[in-house]
Amino acid sequence: MIKITTLVENTATKARFRAEHGFSMLIEKDGELILWDTGQTDAVIHNAKLLNIDLSKIKKVALSHGHYDHVGGLKYLLDYTQPTVYAHPDIFRKRYSKLSDDGSLRYIGIEDRDFFEKKKAKFVLNDKPIEITEGIFTTGFEDMHTDFEEVDKNFVYETQNGYQKDYVDDDMSLVIDTKDGLFVLFGCAHRGIINIIDNVENHFNKKVIGFLGGTHLGPASPNQREKTIEELQKRDYIKIMGPSHCTGMLMNAELFCNFKNRIIFNNVGTITTIE
Repeated sequence: MIKITTLVENTATKARFRAEHGFSMLIEKDGELILWDTGQTDAVIHNAKLLNIDLSKIKKVALSHGHYDHVGGLKYLLDYTQPTVYAHPDIFRKRYSKLSDDGSLRYIGIEDRDFFEKKKAKFVLNDKPIEITEGIFTTGFEDMHTDFEEVDKNFVYETQNGYQKDYVDDDMSLVIDTKDGLFVLFGCAHRGIINIIDNVENHFNKKVIGFLGGTHLGPASPNQREKTIEELQKRDYIKIMGPSHCTGMLMNAELFCNFKNRIIFNNVGTITTIE
């Protein structure tokens, strides 16, 4: 039995939990605790304590990509434990979002590697899939092949030659191999959930039976939203969908209207168990 607890998300539905624009989930498997993303602030610490989670037992952390709302809580976690951190080599890009009204830039990246290593984090950086514990893998680099999924047009990152379009090449997901099929945990799925699902199924030669996490369908174009729903409808073997975070309330509602009892409203404190 694998237990997945949502620690950070945009919405909290129970008293005393803190919500924020961010995402984090805790995976418990055979007594091992693995943290998937860390949210934006120390909300991950606050909510974990409310759930009586011993933070010192978290020895592995996997990061979906180098945005503040997924890595910002890591510096607070490092006051409680010194884990091995799995991520893509491009996670430390200096990245920005262009503000639409005046074209100015807002920093949306994270601290330098040295900052975290001084706090005793140990990084394992790889753009290939890695098995971080038995049956749980990172996806590595996620290829984009659909003609309707795209990365946010406002993302750029800093280089020696100025700013370049940021395709969030470090975007990764987690894959849990179960007896019934594959279960995928997204971070923000900047490179498209259908791209990710297809890549995972091709790599592991199994079907994806469920997913939880950010889908980035909230800021996506109407065409991407519509085509994503159409593609999910073709995959009736996906029995659990837990869209969160950057999916947004309106898109969550639309997904529920289309998929009914296959949808989990994956907010702070939600617990999902899989075998």
